[in-house]
Amino acid sequence: MVKILIIEDSEETTELLKVILHKENNIEIFEASSVKEGMKIITLKKPNIILLDLNLPDGNGSYVCEKLRKNPDSYNNPFILAITADGSQSSINKNLELGCDDYIKKPFNQRELLIRIKKFIKRVPEKKHVLTYEKINVNLENKNVVYDADNITLSKNEFKLLTFFIVNKGILLNREKILDHVWDDNFEISNKAVDQCLKRLRKKIPLLNDVLISKRGFGYILK
Repeated sequence: MVKILIIEDSEETTELLKVILHKENNIEIFEASSVKEGMKIITLKKPNIILLDLNLPDGNGSYVCEKLRKNPDSYNNPFILAITADGSQSSINKNLELGCDDYIKKPFNQRELLIRIKKFIKRVPEKKHVLTYEKINVNLENKNVVYDADNITLSKNEFKLLTFFIVNKGILLNREKILDHVWDDNFEISNKAVDQCLKRLRKKIPLLNDVLISKRGFGYILK
């Protein structure tokens, strides 16, 4: 299932985009009408493609593009198609430099827009149902974890933390990134929550004591 987020304050344009996409199979559409609402959906739903209006009521849409490109691991590194009434070359250059993958000017040709969106749909990688790391096997569909041939029972956050490390093997992850990914609402969660969750995970999967390295002041990295 390819997840597409429309961030657009015009209801008319949003409905038009939904009409353009309605014949596409295996997609799920989310909607936001502001930067704040868009970032919340991006954090929770991790869309694969974002159709981004660059002129939103609570800020410039360029902020969304810039924030996502600075933190690709936290936001699933989605494809971003900028939609704007400003077709000046300077605007195009600026937003491409910030990380937009493509650009289309309002009013747009519906067929052209669909072609551009389909280009990204084809490039969305198929989601693997099973993750494997040494003696650890994680089934993403049924949330089953097997370690050294034994089934391991994990809490929701323990499961998300384990999969996050495996997916990002070899990448140093700080506590802020981990909080953003694992805890749906981290505003009142302290950094110690990461350490406590990880302590429980190490106890259930002893292999992690050897391969999950703590870098003081920086975070954790799975070798």
